[in-house]
Amino acid sequence: MNITICQPEDVWHLRKLTAAILCVCFVIGLVGNGLVLWMTVFRMTRTVTTIWFFNLALSDFIVLLSLPIAIHTLTIGEWPFNQWVCKLYQGFRSLIFFTSINLLVLISVDRCISVLYPIWARNHRTVQRANWLAVGVWLLSAFTCYPYLKFRSIGTLKNCSYCYVNFNTTHGEIPILDQVVVGRHMAMTIAHLLLGFLVPLVVIGTCAHLIWTNIRWEGRVHTSWTKRLLLVLVSVFFTCWFPFNVALWVQLWRFVQYRNPIDPKMLIFLWATSSLGCLNSCLNPFLYVFIGRDFKQKFLQSIPSSLARAFAEDGVLSLTVPKVKPQGNNGDLQVQAGSPSAVSQGISLG
Repeated sequence: MNITICQPEDVWHLRKLTAAILCVCFVIGLVGNGLVLWMTVFRMTRTVTTIWFFNLALSDFIVLLSLPIAIHTLTIGEWPFNQWVCKLYQGFRSLIFFTSINLLVLISVDRCISVLYPIWARNHRTVQRANWLAVGVWLLSAFTCYPYLKFRSIGTLKNCSYCYVNFNTTHGEIPILDQVVVGRHMAMTIAHLLLGFLVPLVVIGTCAHLIWTNIRWEGRVHTSWTKRLLLVLVSVFFTCWFPFNVALWVQLWRFVQYRNPIDPKMLIFLWATSSLGCLNSCLNPFLYVFIGRDFKQKFLQSIPSSLARAFAEDGVLSLTVPKVKPQGNNGDLQVQAGSPSAVSQGISLG
């Protein structure tokens, strides 16, 4: 009697290295995002800023909770569950990843508007609207992850079971044409590149540039620190998500060349590069705590105290902007230069 045993593929010990990275992300990310959730729910006043970071920390916390499944899969070298778990798990991960990325975009746009149009932001930037926008982000991400639910499947190769994207669906006994399969794969890859990387990167980078230009033009203080912070936020997003999108295009090229829907070595590269996305979720709570001109003071403080300062409506970037008086002698709005604005002027995540 022959006993078939899975002999998983490996490339440069990437399986073990990726599992180790995910373990670190799991521990540190749960602590950091859990602390942010605790602060925003129990210790902070409900503001637009705390709503952004509550939803961001919630999405990051949830995706990090799912990492034990990925770690176990990488450790044994094959997918250990059935097809429905494969669909739900990968669709769920896509939902959370897209939500986290879209929230970073929303935070960047909000910070940009607050800096460039402080008076308008004070009148229109409300908690209720922030809640609706956050709900809209979750719904948009749910719509985006639909293809991952539809085309995920499991297959066996060399006695190993894999959870992979299968575009070769069938209607009865008639297989889909090869051109259609390639077209679906290409469309999904392009959509992921645009919605999950290029568009968010352009928006985040543009907002950072507009904020930096505004600060430099008005001659505000701490411009070098501000520039460093903006560069770090954009660079972290690019570094964490660029390799995964490159891996998706390499996967598409290999599929066009070899027509192998199950590519174990490519799946390892996808797991390895997606772990950098998990690293981004792990780093999000700490970017605004440990980066800045007062790093030493923040480091010596307790973490809750540092988070409380970071979540304040003044944000991590204190700017001097005009202050709006309710009424002047003639009943019109008046602007007093050189005083802090009541709107948030900080650059937070993204």
